[in-house]
Amino acid sequence: MINEGQIDRRIISKQTLGLYSLLFVVMMSAIFGYYFFAANASFIWTTDGYTQHYLIFYDYLEKMRGFFTGSGFPLWDWSIGMGSDVIQSYGYYVIGDPFVYLGLLFPESMTEIAFHLLIILRVWAVGGSFLLFAKKMNFSHYAGLISAILYAFANYGIFNMSRHPFFILAMIWFPLLCLGMEKIFLNERSTVFTVAVALSAFSNFYFFYKLTILIFFYAVIRYFIVYKKTQKESLLKLFLKTTVPYLIGLMISAILFLPVVYGFLNASRTPGGVEINMWIYPLEYYYALFDHTVVPGSYFWTIGGFSLLSFIALVSLNSLPKFKFIKVTLSLLLILLLFPFFGSLMNGLSGPYNRFSFVFAFYLALAGGYLVDHKSDLKQTAKNKSMFLMIIYTIAAVISILIPGYLTVYMTIPVFIGWVMWYVLFTKRFSGSNQKSQMILGLVVLNMVSNGIGYYYSFGGNMISKVLDYGTVEEKYQQALGGLESNRTIESQDISRVGVTSKDNRIRNQFIYLDTMGLNSYLSISNGNLSEFARAIETSPYQTIQPLRGGVDDRSGVNNFLGVKSIITKKENEAFIPFGYDVIEDADENQDFILAETENVFPFAYTIDQGMSYSSFMELNALERETALANNIILEDEEYKESSLLPADLQTEIEEVSFELNISDETPVTQEDHLYTTKSEQMTLELTIDRPEALVGSELYVRLEGLKYYPIEENILLRQPTNYTLTAAYGDIEKNVYQADRYSFSSYYPRDSMLINLGYIEQDQDINDQITLNFNRFGKYSIDSIKLYAKPIDEAQISEAAASRDEKALKITTFADQIIKGEIEDTNDEWLVTTIPYSEGWKAEINGKAVEPVKADLGFVGLPLNKGDNNVTLTYRTPYLLTGCLVTLLGLGLLGVNHFILQKDKL
Repeated sequence: MINEGQIDRRIISKQTLGLYSLLFVVMMSAIFGYYFFAANASFIWTTDGYTQHYLIFYDYLEKMRGFFTGSGFPLWDWSIGMGSDVIQSYGYYVIGDPFVYLGLLFPESMTEIAFHLLIILRVWAVGGSFLLFAKKMNFSHYAGLISAILYAFANYGIFNMSRHPFFILAMIWFPLLCLGMEKIFLNERSTVFTVAVALSAFSNFYFFYKLTILIFFYAVIRYFIVYKKTQKESLLKLFLKTTVPYLIGLMISAILFLPVVYGFLNASRTPGGVEINMWIYPLEYYYALFDHTVVPGSYFWTIGGFSLLSFIALVSLNSLPKFKFIKVTLSLLLILLLFPFFGSLMNGLSGPYNRFSFVFAFYLALAGGYLVDHKSDLKQTAKNKSMFLMIIYTIAAVISILIPGYLTVYMTIPVFIGWVMWYVLFTKRFSGSNQKSQMILGLVVLNMVSNGIGYYYSFGGNMISKVLDYGTVEEKYQQALGGLESNRTIESQDISRVGVTSKDNRIRNQFIYLDTMGLNSYLSISNGNLSEFARAIETSPYQTIQPLRGGVDDRSGVNNFLGVKSIITKKENEAFIPFGYDVIEDADENQDFILAETENVFPFAYTIDQGMSYSSFMELNALERETALANNIILEDEEYKESSLLPADLQTEIEEVSFELNISDETPVTQEDHLYTTKSEQMTLELTIDRPEALVGSELYVRLEGLKYYPIEENILLRQPTNYTLTAAYGDIEKNVYQADRYSFSSYYPRDSMLINLGYIEQDQDINDQITLNFNRFGKYSIDSIKLYAKPIDEAQISEAAASRDEKALKITTFADQIIKGEIEDTNDEWLVTTIPYSEGWKAEINGKAVEPVKADLGFVGLPLNKGDNNVTLTYRTPYLLTGCLVTLLGLGLLGVNHFILQKDKL
């Protein structure tokens, strides 16, 4: 029998891991039993989970099955947007995640089951990883068990089971990094640290950046507080001693790390563009910091949901080095949470999303474990301090009950359990240390289960309402286009794409599942060249990680240029189908969707002999640029100077339309110069066209320039929404353009101009003379100018242009994932233009001679041709993949040398 004054010295063992695993199953069953079996819910979030996480998981497993059955692994996939590098596109999500490969153990029919089981397995591994670290820190059996549960079931991991499952990986790697660092401090082998670095860098470069900073903090603070007095080596020597295994680990990951980082550096989503005060958050954020400590919640990705046991530990434990280390580290990390600048720094100088907040769960679990091992050493002062802490939380819980609409279960249950924990810790009613530990274990289990239930169910965070029903996801993919993608008219050598309309924003990555060439993509790493192209032509649906979405605003010229032969949409959206696309009669049998096709689509690749420089191109307005793209090749200035292209014909028929601007009487607005101010819920501007009959046979566009929104009275201490939707309406056409809130860092893109296509004006339709522009948020709108443009459409001219392109089209003989072969006969000194998204990974040969592809038309592959016949071969290899392979092999060799030779004398 262990006496009250003794510490339970049973060490962490297989028994601890077994009991942790048993409790894990019980806890997961308690949280998600009803969720899965009665509510039929899934972990597939209706937004990113549906459009990214499950879809990419599913497709990557398909690609890997093909690889293992001898079909090879495609480095390029034509169904990812307009075509994209697979490693760069999927590296952020699945390729570096070791748990994903366990999905290959399941048959294809059980992919959804595999997806869910692997998410649960990741969370189990969070606690398992912590147990390895706790064992090194000499935690007792119960301390290790309790702290592992505190870490695994902190809300960061539970939250991301349905939000971003791969974010859980960082929680697994960090304890391993700390374990490796401890071994280096104790002059043991550095292999664990090297492997942990390799896993971190391989799995996700984005979190590897954060983990590197966090382990640096860990090492420096731990050195000065714990090891300095006993460590024979200086901090500088230890730093150098750590750098070598760190670099070896980074080298091992290079096969994936280098290509993905290259893709990120050339992606459309880059750091910057944050337009908030970087020294202070809105006041409600600081309230959330307190509120979310013990209840599930997230604000700027500062995620809490911890147990009060950990906070009791922080105020109760004395100043021994191991306790002081936790308090100092948490104090530093708290400072990082207080100021947006530091949050931005931890997020790669992007928006201050505190996705590193998982590290609080680590240190608070560590504190909880130490408290369990030293509960018998607690003094009266500890009792008083922790009682004061509990009183503060009790007051907060009482206040929350008095706030109408506040979810009282969020605060009251954790605080009630916290009081019971406090009583167990400080009472002398229990006979032994083991009994107290067992009671604390039971309370921690109850605490973390209640938090998990509170987040997922309708009486709490109601995440259950934001996920798909289990077993429905693949059917949704299959019906994304009503099955009409297989009904297209495909002729021999016809390599064309499928488009949608501006009303089809729900269509993102579904083309991947349907194995169909389209335009849409929704990825954290997308081709920055396509983004440059989309911004240059000012397509209104543009978003940073969705450059060519929403049917490119239904612009017929752009769709033709990009090779969109077919457009599929719901019947209710027929009015938004661009000019020149005719609905196929057979599609009428489908109840929901229609299929439209055109004969005016440009071929996949063709030759051209006239062009213009990038500088000259950018001097045009967006509609003139669209016309220029149809008739010329656009080259970088130096490339254009060296070419023998004929000069471009810059004459366009685009006309500016005169109108009278009025402010609707229904929405009171005050106007001063270019500033419009409204205190009502919306503001409506009316544009009355002077000669509406002149619009017949044209596409009508409205463009707002110098557009900026301001709250009526700005206050940096308040979070004032700056998102709004501009609705432009003309006749049957009504289009919405969304300006994201400046605090929506992942999707924020300042739209200082908007160009909106209001459709083609038919000869026989009723001619409307009024356009309305509605802004749906009160505040101040600065608008430098509003202009209307008419772009005349000559059907005969368009057909002739498409036919002439067909005559000069590349005759494609091979079209595969990463190789294209074709031939052109009897060319002059012309250029081959393609709609292959430009990447340095594309290499070309013409008549067996290597030719360097160039970036043409702002975002695509172009090639100079020779006079005469040209046999063209284009091949693709992921940039830096071969280099990464060589560096990885070298890193593995250095790991072997370091482990078996240089450190062979170490225990």
